[in-house]
Amino acid sequence: MPLVRPRCPDCAQPLGDPPYPKIPLACRACGTPAEVPFGADGQPVDFDAAFSPARLLRWLAAARIAMARGAPGIAVGACKRCDAALVVSSCEPVSLPCPHCGARVEGTASSIVVDQWPEPWTRVDGGGVALEYRVAVVDDTTGVTAGCASCGLATPANDPATTCPRCRAVTWTDRSGVDGAPAGRVQLGVRVDGTRQGRPFHVLVPVVQGEAMLRNDMHVGTSAESGSSVIGITALGCAATVGVTILLGLGMWTLYHFTR
Repeated sequence: MPLVRPRCPDCAQPLGDPPYPKIPLACRACGTPAEVPFGADGQPVDFDAAFSPARLLRWLAAARIAMARGAPGIAVGACKRCDAALVVSSCEPVSLPCPHCGARVEGTASSIVVDQWPEPWTRVDGGGVALEYRVAVVDDTTGVTAGCASCGLATPANDPATTCPRCRAVTWTDRSGVDGAPAGRVQLGVRVDGTRQGRPFHVLVPVVQGEAMLRNDMHVGTSAESGSSVIGITALGCAATVGVTILLGLGMWTLYHFTR
């Protein structure tokens, strides 16, 4: 959510105020029709970015497939039927009316709509890890790369190639310039931040590797919780056994002394 609310150039009122126009589209995964409400500032209105780990795994799978096909587009929300990412082409024309004066904010999706690919996040705690996972949009002008989303092969900085030499998946896709900025290439990765075994842990990894890491950390966290439960039950059982032993001992001592 932007810290400064964009305002209409015609009436100077906040573009993010209601009423919210809806953009009709269909889920690319299951074909279910959807209507996504937007503020005229391009921000989706009802998209909750706090995901469960299992739900983020589905989002990562959608990101991996979209990137490998070279069409990550602009994610605008999640399908209410299958939870897959709802995506529009970055070149799709968008027209959103100001809620106050009706003046239209127009342009391509890449210049008007806030991309939701990097917004969802999840947290994994337990077993020595305290980490947050989220999709990252990587711009090749930064010199930082994430790697092939499909197979994980490294994508060297400044390499003009746009396909992976190992699996032939698309590694970079053109993204139209915004507000007159030069167009550049982007790719999707997974950013992981937090601590592992008490030490700072901050990495940017290919999507496929991010999926594997999240699955493993989910398993570690679940195993740690199960282990704690087993330890608690075992400790309770030991305490009960000791208590029963003490009571039996006291009973035998009392019986011995009162029957002499």
